[in-house]
Amino acid sequence: MDVQGPEVVKPYTGKVGVTFPVAVDRADVFGAAFGLKAIPVTFLVDEVGIIRLRGGGPEADLLKRIESILEETPAQVRAVLPQLPAARSRSELKKLVAKNPSDWRSRLALARAYDAEGRYADAVVELEAAQKLDPKSAEIHVVWGLVLLHKNQKNDALAELKHARGLDPDNWRIRKQIWAIEHPDKFYSGDSPDFGWQKEQLEREKIAAP
Repeated sequence: MDVQGPEVVKPYTGKVGVTFPVAVDRADVFGAAFGLKAIPVTFLVDEVGIIRLRGGGPEADLLKRIESILEETPAQVRAVLPQLPAARSRSELKKLVAKNPSDWRSRLALARAYDAEGRYADAVVELEAAQKLDPKSAEIHVVWGLVLLHKNQKNDALAELKHARGLDPDNWRIRKQIWAIEHPDKFYSGDSPDFGWQKEQLEREKIAAP
């Protein structure tokens, strides 16, 4: 679930011999929608696209839980689980924002939709509005950083991501994205992830912190 694009991921997946489909989430929709703060993480997605199980590894009762979920009908699932803003189409998101302009999460989801279409100026407009509504949201700055990264403004993107890290220092997903941009050799080689190197980076950050 990388956000930098397939051209960055392909050398790694080819070297380690990955045989399963690898999704590239350039707009970070998945990670933000489900509050990921660390990777790797395991999910089970049901037949209507809703994530039902989440964990860092296998669980003893996993099969039983999966069987129970498989017995549910799509109608039952939709009745109890609301659709996330990030899963809606751009046209639906524009209607949501028009209906409730103070809903920063809908504006953020719309910014992601614009980013995915390459409409970066429109994405920034929504990000600016979202940031005014919630100045302390790290998620907004993460998306802003990704928009800048997709525009090939690497230094500005890193500044936004580091600001997001400052707002949410326990979010390892943000920290690792910064490291992956600064040191792609440590994340996209056959030897990655280099946990010893990551530990050293964390110690350096602690020393450098004001």
